[in-house]
Amino acid sequence: MAEVKDRHSYTIRYKKAWHGKQKAMAEVYGDWEDSYALLPRLMGAMEESNPGTVFVPVYNNVYTEDQVRVQDKLMFHRLFWAFKPCIDGFGFCIPVIQVDGTFLTGKYKGCLLIATGVDGNRRIFPLAFALVEGENSLSWAWFFDQLHEHVTQREDITIISDRHAGIRNAVGGFPDEW
Repeated sequence: MAEVKDRHSYTIRYKKAWHGKQKAMAEVYGDWEDSYALLPRLMGAMEESNPGTVFVPVYNNVYTEDQVRVQDKLMFHRLFWAFKPCIDGFGFCIPVIQVDGTFLTGKYKGCLLIATGVDGNRRIFPLAFALVEGENSLSWAWFFDQLHEHVTQREDITIISDRHAGIRNAVGGFPDEW
């Protein structure tokens, strides 16, 4: 807004500047829908360049306002991924994982979940990631299921977390005295 005022001696409203910025961003980087549409191709390219990398996408059916299922149309719901070197490297880590989630901002909301380990030199070791609808019990339970099936495959693991209610519910709770 300041640049337009300096260059052209014209004051534009915030809303007009915001819409202009959104159009410019879409022109340079593509829009949100295009980015999500490219997700399967991106996963395929990463699987091809990193054999053994795990991607677990979950899609939901799309329905009309009359609750009629739209044929041949799916909507992105969740995605779990772990790179093959990270999966293999966990075997050399101590049996401790740290988990946390962070909210996504932008047009589409959601949460990025992450699990990290600790290697023999006590350095952070990335294990797995997930894009989910929110930091809730169902999302965390799904993330832990995928993490156990594809990465950790051990029973003697200690989990370090911020004790979010979703994590507590997903793993069966924590002792109250902690």
